[in-house]
Amino acid sequence: MQQRKTVLRILRASAFLATLALASHGGAADKDLSESTDFRVRVQAALRLGRAGASGRPDLETGLRDSHPAVRVACAVALGNIGDPSSLSAIERAQKGESFASVKTAMQEAIDKLKAKSAPSGAPDGAAMDRAKYIVQLGKITNSTNVRANDLDAVMRQAAKSKASSIKGAVVLDGNDEGAVRRANEKRIPVLLLDGSLTRLTQSTARDGGVVVSAQFSLAIRKVPQQTLKATVSGNASASDDARTAERGIAELQNRAVNGAVESAINSVGAEIAALVK
Repeated sequence: MQQRKTVLRILRASAFLATLALASHGGAADKDLSESTDFRVRVQAALRLGRAGASGRPDLETGLRDSHPAVRVACAVALGNIGDPSSLSAIERAQKGESFASVKTAMQEAIDKLKAKSAPSGAPDGAAMDRAKYIVQLGKITNSTNVRANDLDAVMRQAAKSKASSIKGAVVLDGNDEGAVRRANEKRIPVLLLDGSLTRLTQSTARDGGVVVSAQFSLAIRKVPQQTLKATVSGNASASDDARTAERGIAELQNRAVNGAVESAINSVGAEIAALVK
């Protein structure tokens, strides 16, 4: 029974990881992680280190062996967010000795994320090309708003890549690869080039005092190598939270709204792809 209660606490902690990580904090996060007697403080410290970047990696790898499972979950998630494949061996070692299923799951998700980061991004292999009905090539994806400058570029690109990969019959080409496009044309596989732009990212106040973030993302769809403009589509999405949570989590709300807008635009491509490639 006690183990079951602990697992439930881990699951609740996992659900709120992104929110907890958004509070700004000074350089004491590493001491909080290694010295605090309150596991909740250690969880928040781990997530802050995850937002801080590669400098927090050694402390987070040590935290994978923390006595509390929720802290181990937080450290795994934070290492996955940092995205440094050098952490793979530490997470894999910790996973082998882990007894909690929910912690193992969090560690596996981090491992999968880091392996995807370390995998070469080049052209699809020959077998994938043979199976493909379409090639979806991700071109320029930019932030045309004055919000968070270029900080959202990676968020948009990852969302576009993930959603485009779900288009039935499509193989995704991330970036420019003339060789892959040439091979696709030789095999008579149609290629669509997607150039995207975040055109709107706004914030408003909800009736309950919370925050609503709205995003609009536009795609220009061209058939290559002819560079024929086939269509332009837009996706819209919003994210909201109550005032207490939103005060700490504006960046997370922006990420959610932008992700949703990108996915909405890519959905339009998937729904009409047979017509777009003609």
